[in-house]
Amino acid sequence: MLYNHQDLNVLKDEIEFVDTAVIPFAYGDMNEDPKMHASDMEMMQMITVHLEKQFKGRLFITPAVVTVNGITAVVEDYSEQLRNYGFKKIIILSHNVPQVEGTHGIQLNHIPLEDMSADMKMSLIDDEVKDTMKQIIAVWNNKK
Repeated sequence: MLYNHQDLNVLKDEIEFVDTAVIPFAYGDMNEDPKMHASDMEMMQMITVHLEKQFKGRLFITPAVVTVNGITAVVEDYSEQLRNYGFKKIIILSHNVPQVEGTHGIQLNHIPLEDMSADMKMSLIDDEVKDTMKQIIAVWNNKK
């Protein structure tokens, strides 16, 4: 499920089945390698689209949370809101996962996508999606 009108209309009634929220968390600093951050964001967007397709009805993909200077207060507050809404599992998907109490972090690899052919880019994205899916399943299998 995505953060849109249609899915939000269904979400509250389906919260017992859609028990996991995924927060894409990215750095948007302009003074520290903005090209790398832009590449990371592009990759994260592609991965979350694939995750939502594979786990539709089980995952809620939130809007991306962007930070500058590594400030994590927004993602901490958002995680708490999601927990209060009814999500049992909260996963932060990032290239630099912050430590947030009560969440699970999945770290993505930094892959410089800008100079790759479309075929190579999709191959690497597919590999990242598969790895991320395995980690999400591990979170579900962990009873904590």
